[in-house]
Amino acid sequence: MGSDEQPRDILLFAYVDGELDEEQRCLVEALLARDPDARQRVEQIRELNALLKAAYDVNGKEKT
Repeated sequence: MGSDEQPRDILLFAYVDGELDEEQRCLVEALLARDPDARQRVEQIRELNALLKAAYDVNGKEKT
């Protein structure tokens, strides 16, 4: 991962998690509109989140 990709990934994770303010969200959505790699990364992050949620129950405890 290049040094410019790490800050972008942090921003994309925050976007997926709904943690961005309106201005940041708009910037990310503009990036997604023009960058297929960013769109693919967002899909990967969403898949990762789904896997993590599936691995833990509602109490935050690991499923056994």
